[in-house]
Amino acid sequence: MYNANNNFYVRSNFIEKNIKNENNKLDIQKIINNKNEAITALNEYLDKCIIEDNSKKKKCNLLSYWLKDYIKYLEQEKTFNSAYLKEYKCGDIIKANLGFNVGNEEGGLHYCVVLDKKNAKSYSTLTVIPLSSVKSTTKIHKTSVLLENEIYSKLFDKASNLIKDTKAELSKLEQEASTIDFLPEDTEENSIIKSFKRRQIDEKMEETKHKTELIEKICNELNQMKTGTVALVNQITTISKQRIYDPKHDFDILAGIQLSSNSMEKIYEKIKKLYAN
Repeated sequence: MYNANNNFYVRSNFIEKNIKNENNKLDIQKIINNKNEAITALNEYLDKCIIEDNSKKKKCNLLSYWLKDYIKYLEQEKTFNSAYLKEYKCGDIIKANLGFNVGNEEGGLHYCVVLDKKNAKSYSTLTVIPLSSVKSTTKIHKTSVLLENEIYSKLFDKASNLIKDTKAELSKLEQEASTIDFLPEDTEENSIIKSFKRRQIDEKMEETKHKTELIEKICNELNQMKTGTVALVNQITTISKQRIYDPKHDFDILAGIQLSSNSMEKIYEKIKKLYAN
């Protein structure tokens, strides 16, 4: 027996399914068209920049670098886990890739100061204020806070303390190593004890090697830094932790480098003045 209602629902489902298929095809085609248009526009812009003045060539190069970085970030999104990074606190100094800038936005690799008072390792984002280098003669904008040479000084002190500690450790290890050489090996037990002590010395020597490598990295960082720093309070931004270049772990260059409470108070006051009053 013919059932009109049943036939109507079958036909409706068939039509709805076909519409969805057509929409999917249309979406894919729109994606392909947008992709091709974007690639064409990009190539045209970059080619135009290359043949124009040096300022455009620099922008062309920066944009190309940023696109490669951006693709890398997108590919790593699924596997990135912020829990493997160190925990960041308010006032911590980090170096982050802020990406390609538009107009007066800060872009590229920049020092930043962390604003989050509580930021668990599981959080994937971080709110920061970009920092910029200044000379002593530079006029500080009313939206910024001058930090003088605080970051440079703290990093310099970190390197100095590491050098001092490493020298003391090496001297102590050398003395211990020379003492071990005179230990007896006449029995199996004495031989085992002597071998164990040598392994301990080797492990400690390996630790000092890592510290020496860190000292070298910090010195290279200091050589590239300018002493004067300004906090660009009007450019507060929230970034993915994927953008963090340093420090990622507690044994990195900027680990432990934090602004003083006095400097943070100046930043808070500027934030209130710009956004709360």
